[in-house]
Amino acid sequence: MKKKIKIIFIGTSKFAAYHLKGLINNFYTISCVITKPDTYENRGYKLTFNSVKKLAIKYKINILQPESLHSLKLINNIINYKCDIIIVVDYGLLIPSQILNIPKLFCMNVHASLLPRWRGAAPIQRALLENDLKTGISIIKMNNFLDQGDIIYQIEYNILLYDTYGSLYKKLAVLGLQGLLFILKKISKGEQIKFKSQNINIIKPTYAKKISKIECKLNWYLPAKKLECMIRAFNPKPGTYFIMKNERFKVWQAEIINNFNNNSITQIPGKILLINKYGIQINTKNGILNIQIIQPSGKKQMNIQNFLNFNQYKNLFKKNKIII
Repeated sequence: MKKKIKIIFIGTSKFAAYHLKGLINNFYTISCVITKPDTYENRGYKLTFNSVKKLAIKYKINILQPESLHSLKLINNIINYKCDIIIVVDYGLLIPSQILNIPKLFCMNVHASLLPRWRGAAPIQRALLENDLKTGISIIKMNNFLDQGDIIYQIEYNILLYDTYGSLYKKLAVLGLQGLLFILKKISKGEQIKFKSQNINIIKPTYAKKISKIECKLNWYLPAKKLECMIRAFNPKPGTYFIMKNERFKVWQAEIINNFNNNSITQIPGKILLINKYGIQINTKNGILNIQIIQPSGKKQMNIQNFLNFNQYKNLFKKNKIII
């Protein structure tokens, strides 16, 4: 006979909302959702709800939006729900021990990396930036330290050549929900859950700090491969860019050309070597970056063939010019 599990769900992002929706669709009892306070957009004039709150409203789930997780009122509220388990997915703040100790079973966190690699806020983007060959999902029993809890479940994913932050985000959300449902099914059947400590001797712990705006500008003194990794890691947000004649151009897709010609080796990084309907080919520290999809300020994304239909850009981007 299956045991009914009472769950409190903590999360904020679309990644978290995907997991919450999966739990709802599989008829799990969500006693309460804890999510971050509402934010203002459009220069502070429009109050917006995050993806988790919108979903909780739709399914009439109780919502708590504390300013602080250390609030005594919040802790008493959580205690009153008498939950079996707390599930945390992409909430964005460290959960204090007062909350971790409340559920009858434990608190578990769905994290988008193969822990202990890429603990922290931006594991998907950091994996792409470092050109990792694989990533995955780790579900851990939470403790007082950031992403350092024992492993309950882990699954690998081989990163594809053209994976972006956007594509990987969706794929790992699917894997995360699959793992979460697998564990909950075992719990509901009364099966024993095994915990395995993170093996820092095999995998060196790394920290996935938040992405800063300064990281998004393309620096032509980096190798072409690094720039291509940046473009994929920051697609769809926050997006990489370069400056040409005081105008910002975002880059959404590019490829590496290693064998252009012998003369390109002596060219200055940032120099346009060729521009045609197939791309803008720019010299870097090592290799050629061929930009395929670009977005001028105030316009939509476009391929280079459409880009060259604008005379202002056709005249601006010419062979031998230097991009900063």
